[in-house]
Amino acid sequence: MKKRMLVFAKGGIHELLDSETIVYIRVNLTYSIIKFSDGRSQAIALSLKQFENYLPPDLFCRTHRKYIVALDHVKSVSRGDIMVTGGDEIPLSKDFKQGFYNHFLVITEKNELQEEPL
Repeated sequence: MKKRMLVFAKGGIHELLDSETIVYIRVNLTYSIIKFSDGRSQAIALSLKQFENYLPPDLFCRTHRKYIVALDHVKSVSRGDIMVTGGDEIPLSKDFKQGFYNHFLVITEKNELQEEPL
């Protein structure tokens, strides 16, 4: 698969960001904060809805009204939280739970496919 680069114009400078380095994006008032796999963060004046339109839907998923996560950076999931690369916990709300689990194949301890998410 070809890398998906994002280009952000800020102060006359165009910055290229590799979408594979994004761990999650959270909204903070009028800005979205991008958290990268190297630990740094960057504020961008875009809404989460705009990010949803720009990011590949097979790689990113909305998990909460304030969060989008990169599926490749998901490490574990509990009933209401997602642990991602770097150890941050991201909320998983009821409204977005089914859409999130549609990206995964869930196998139970009895080695059976699970139809419904946790």
